[in-house]
Amino acid sequence: MSGDGTLSQSARLDAICDYLGQHYRIGIEDICTLFGVTRDTARRDVVRLDTDGRVLRVRGGAVLPPQERQVEQYVQRLGASAAKQAIGAAAAALLRNGDRVLFDTSSTVQEAARAATARPLSVVTNSIDVAEAFGQADGVELHVLGGRFNAWQRSLEGAQTRLALAHFQFDKLILGACAIDPLGMTCPSDDEASLKQAMMRQATQVIVVADASKFSKAFMHRLCTFDAIDVLVTDQPPPSAVGDALATAGVQVIVAAV
Repeated sequence: MSGDGTLSQSARLDAICDYLGQHYRIGIEDICTLFGVTRDTARRDVVRLDTDGRVLRVRGGAVLPPQERQVEQYVQRLGASAAKQAIGAAAAALLRNGDRVLFDTSSTVQEAARAATARPLSVVTNSIDVAEAFGQADGVELHVLGGRFNAWQRSLEGAQTRLALAHFQFDKLILGACAIDPLGMTCPSDDEASLKQAMMRQATQVIVVADASKFSKAFMHRLCTFDAIDVLVTDQPPPSAVGDALATAGVQVIVAAV
């Protein structure tokens, strides 16, 4: 992207948002360099985008805005897209016969479970739909965690669920993602973050499954930095800022063929 100052403000604002989608943050000087505008114009652009809710204005520039507290209702995300199916199959291919595997709750995790039903595994989950996927599978030892039922996520959660996890040790965790930014992963609630953190503590290898819509978003509650995960399975290469942070942390990134 190179600027000559000839873009209309509307086109420039869209281009700034496109840049943020790849890099998460943009500085006033970046806007000046990229679009050939003055610092005053760059500041006005940031103020306009902040007013419209498209960015969050910070010292020296802007970042992507925080997301709404609640993610889309789980049942509305259950459509098995080609991307989620491909991610699920790639994640399931990382499992080995006899593995002790913990499955989190998400529509993409559910696709991983469906793809893994032919393997003899010891499975633990707090997801009603993951349990249903494995319920009729031959050679699978299935445990369902107790707890408070969350109809929104079709899962069990709360203190009882976290306590139950302490009785297990897992070779692998298939973990869903709410949002991934260059600093790591975030969740819309502290309860969800606490449960996922409890899951991560009990697993030797943490495998995150996330489609490209989860990149360069952020919720209020920090789940972890990239040092806490081992593998990310997705359907598109991450944005450059996220990809660089993943590489620095030594995370293996698998891009599933869709």
